[in-house]
Amino acid sequence: MIKKITPILTILLGAAIYAFGLTYFVVPNHLFEGGATGITLITFYLFQIPVSLMNLLINIPLFIVAWKIFGARYLYSSILGTIALSAWLALFERFPLQIDLQGDLLITSLIAGILMGIGLGIIFNAGGTTGGTDILARILNKYTHVSMGKLLFILDFCILMLILLIFKDLRLVTYTLLFTFIVSRVIDLIGEGGYAGKAFIIITKLPDELAKQINDDLGRGVTFIHGQGYYSEEDLKIIYCIVGRNEIVKMKEMIHRIDPQAFITIAEAHEILGEGFTFEKEEG
Repeated sequence: MIKKITPILTILLGAAIYAFGLTYFVVPNHLFEGGATGITLITFYLFQIPVSLMNLLINIPLFIVAWKIFGARYLYSSILGTIALSAWLALFERFPLQIDLQGDLLITSLIAGILMGIGLGIIFNAGGTTGGTDILARILNKYTHVSMGKLLFILDFCILMLILLIFKDLRLVTYTLLFTFIVSRVIDLIGEGGYAGKAFIIITKLPDELAKQINDDLGRGVTFIHGQGYYSEEDLKIIYCIVGRNEIVKMKEMIHRIDPQAFITIAEAHEILGEGFTFEKEEG
């Protein structure tokens, strides 16, 4: 029972944070958004149609089409997220709150991006969405086979261009791009769960010595991947190791000290689960 209720409460919380940022930071400062939210803001600025109402009006036909294409089961969390967002928006619209930032759009964009990113990150982590372009992109993806990422980018870009054509205010659109970028980064950080680092792939002549040093000095586990050099046809022990962001410099210095000619590839490890990161190494 608790496992079923927790995602629902989480989506409700995320929707509340997102709605708070949209109502009290984006709308009063006449900023915009991509996606379906961008359409709701256009109609609000032009015709004063409440954002909460327009959010439902836009999503209802999308949900009907998606229901017929994908079935009901796929839409439950999206419907919950959309209704929760509209409900919170309607509530906040009834209680005007003046947050005086002295017209500083840079600070406004920063705060709006953080709040809305946190809200969406929480919703996504709970398996929900806020509907809108996410639903439309999935429908188009089924029939065009264009990737979801490209479709979402195209839809957001078209809406931002529409905003620019209607309002002819490049300054506000630029600030919108700033805060939507912040939103995406915050969503990524929440999705990573705070456990992110770097993945080292190392080709060295001294794999055993380097692996022992990494284990002894950093306390990180090391995996040997067996490979073969194309030109030399020699068998290789390739080291694969994940380290925290604060250990990157020490790792580089250690590799250089043991084998200055080592070949190193460093990649982003966006989410790390397991011993040494999300739980401690067992003693004994």
